[in-house]
Amino acid sequence: MASFVNDFAVQLKGIWSRLDGGQRLVVMAVLGATVVGLGAIVWYAGRPSYEAVFTARSPDEFGQMQQALQQEGVTWVMADDGSTFLVERSKVGKANFAKNKAGLTARSEPAVGGTSFLMDDAETKAWKLAQAACVAAESAILGLDGVAWTKVTASKPRRTSAFRDREQRPSATVALRLRAGVSFGDLARSAAGLASSQLGIPLENVEVVSSTGAMRYRFDPDREAGGGSAEFIALQRSLGAERSQKAQERLDALWPGKTSVAVTVDLDPNWEITSQRVVPTEAIVSSEKSTKDSTENQTPGKGGEAGAADAGSKQSQKNSTTDRTFVTDLGERRTGKMAPEIRRLTVAILYDRSLEKVEGFKPEELAKAVKSIVGWDRKRDQEDDFSMMPGDFQPLDLAVESASGPGFAEVALRWGPTVGQILGVVVVVLFLRGLFKRTARSASVSSGELGAGGGARAGGEGNAKAGPEEQQKRMRKEIEKAIENDPAALAKLLEAWLTEQKA
Repeated sequence: MASFVNDFAVQLKGIWSRLDGGQRLVVMAVLGATVVGLGAIVWYAGRPSYEAVFTARSPDEFGQMQQALQQEGVTWVMADDGSTFLVERSKVGKANFAKNKAGLTARSEPAVGGTSFLMDDAETKAWKLAQAACVAAESAILGLDGVAWTKVTASKPRRTSAFRDREQRPSATVALRLRAGVSFGDLARSAAGLASSQLGIPLENVEVVSSTGAMRYRFDPDREAGGGSAEFIALQRSLGAERSQKAQERLDALWPGKTSVAVTVDLDPNWEITSQRVVPTEAIVSSEKSTKDSTENQTPGKGGEAGAADAGSKQSQKNSTTDRTFVTDLGERRTGKMAPEIRRLTVAILYDRSLEKVEGFKPEELAKAVKSIVGWDRKRDQEDDFSMMPGDFQPLDLAVESASGPGFAEVALRWGPTVGQILGVVVVVLFLRGLFKRTARSASVSSGELGAGGGARAGGEGNAKAGPEEQQKRMRKEIEKAIENDPAALAKLLEAWLTEQKA
C-alpha cells in the first residue's frame, strides 16, 4: 500500500512538473470548484430536518407553546404562516411532551384538585366530552384547503327534549379565517358538515361565520337538499352552459377567437310527476285453495224392536270449502313530465368585424348554424330573443401558457451545484487522460532514443569482444529495432554518425 501511494505521488509530481502555467491554473480552478461543490452537498445533507408539532390559533396559545418549549430546552423555528412551530426530527418527542405538559393537546382545562376523568361528576364529564368534540371538529375543519384558522363553539339544550323547540335545540357556531383568494361559500358548506358530524348536531343548527363577521352561512333544506329552487336554477345554468360550449366549439373550429356565443335557458317550473295505483276492473283470482272433510251422525233406535236396542241409524255428510284470493293492485302508473320543458331560449352572438371581409362569410348563415346547434324552435322562441352584434376583438394570443411550477431560477439553484460538480469531475478526468497519453508518448520517444544510443554503446563495447561479422549483425538488429520503435531515430542516428565523421 505504501509503495502504491509513493508511486502515485511520484506520478502526480511528474504530471504537475510537465504542465505549463495555464494548465496549472485550469487544474486548480476545476479542483477548487469540485471541492466547493462537494462541501455544499455535505452541508446541505447535514442540515437538520424540521417537523411541525403545533399550530397556534390565538396569541395565548402561541405564548404558552413558546414558554413550554423554552422550559424544556427545545429550539424551534417558525413556518412561513407565522403560527406553526417547527422542531428538529430528533426533538419531536420532547416537543410533544412539552405541549402535552402545557395542556395544549386539547382545549379542556386540567381538572381541579387533580381528579381524573373517571372521578368527575356527570356534568364535568359532559363538558369535557363536548370540549373534546369541538377540538376534533376544529382539527377536521383545519384539514380543508384554504382554512387558516377556525374556532368551534357548541351549546347544549336548556330544556328537556319533550318541550324542545328550534331555539332550544343544540347549536354550534364555526368561525373561519380563510386564506386570500378562497371562496367562503364552498368552504362554509364543508365546515358545517364536518362540525355537524363531529358534534352530533343537526346541520340546520350549525352556523358558519367569517372571522371578520362579514359573511354568514346556514344550511337551508329548501334550497340545498334538492327540493327547493337551488337545484332548478342549477339545472337551467348547466343546460345554458352546455349549449353555449357546444356552439362555441363549432365556431372556434372555423374562426378561432373571432366569435362568442352565450345561451340562456329558461325552464318551465310547473312540472310534476303523478303516481297512482292501478286497480283491476274485474275480479282476478290470484290463488285458490280447497279443503274437504266428512262427518257421521248416529241416531239411537227404539227400545221395543228386536236387534235394534243398542244400535241406531248412521248418516255421513261431506263438506267442501274453497278459499280464493283476488288481485287488488296491478302496480303503479306514473304520468307527467320526467323533466321540465324549455319555456324560453335566449341567444346572443358577437363576431369580429374582420369576418365580414372573409370570403364566404354571411351573418345570416352564421345565425342559422347557431340556431341549429343550440336547438332553436320557431314556434316556441321569439326572434327578439336572438341577437347578433359585430365588434372589434382583441388578437388571439396563441402562445401556450406554461404549466404552473418552479421557475428557471429555482431549478438552477436546486440542481446547479450537482450539475457543476458532475461537469467538473468529467473535465478533470478528460484532462488527466490527455496528460497520461502525452506522458506515455514522450516516454516511448525517450525510450527509443535511449535504446538507440544504448544499442550503439553496447555495440561499441561488444565490437571489441566479437568478430566483425557478429558486430555488423548486432548493429543491424539494433538499428532495425530502433527504427520500428521510432522512425525518427534513424535520422538522429545518421546525424550522430555524420557528426562523428566530421570530427
